[in-house]
Amino acid sequence: MFEIALLIAATAGIAGFARGRGGRPWLWGTLTVTGYFLVPFLVTLMAVGFGADPKGVKENAQLWFFVSAIAWVAVLAFCARFLLGRGYTKPDGMWSCANCKYLNKQYAVICEACQRPYGKPASSA
Repeated sequence: MFEIALLIAATAGIAGFARGRGGRPWLWGTLTVTGYFLVPFLVTLMAVGFGADPKGVKENAQLWFFVSAIAWVAVLAFCARFLLGRGYTKPDGMWSCANCKYLNKQYAVICEACQRPYGKPASSA
């Protein structure tokens, strides 16, 4: 039960990073949850396919599952935080959007409210 609560918290964090960095939060959240359950099975199948003893893999199944699932979530968190939005201008700290005045976190490169990139001037209409 505690593991599921941590997965929910990690998924919310990754989706928040994705939203603030210009990604699609629902896509990153879906990748986190489905990968958390599918990647351990794929890792186990690949280990057996590359010659690992099936009996040894079965005996250590919980360890394989836990390590590969945590590694998957960690890789997604790294990608959402550091690779998404790398083409945008980076803020030095928390910043207010020039268009809607929403206060954004320091990692957000686009406004979470109106989706305007950081540093882009407001349209004068």
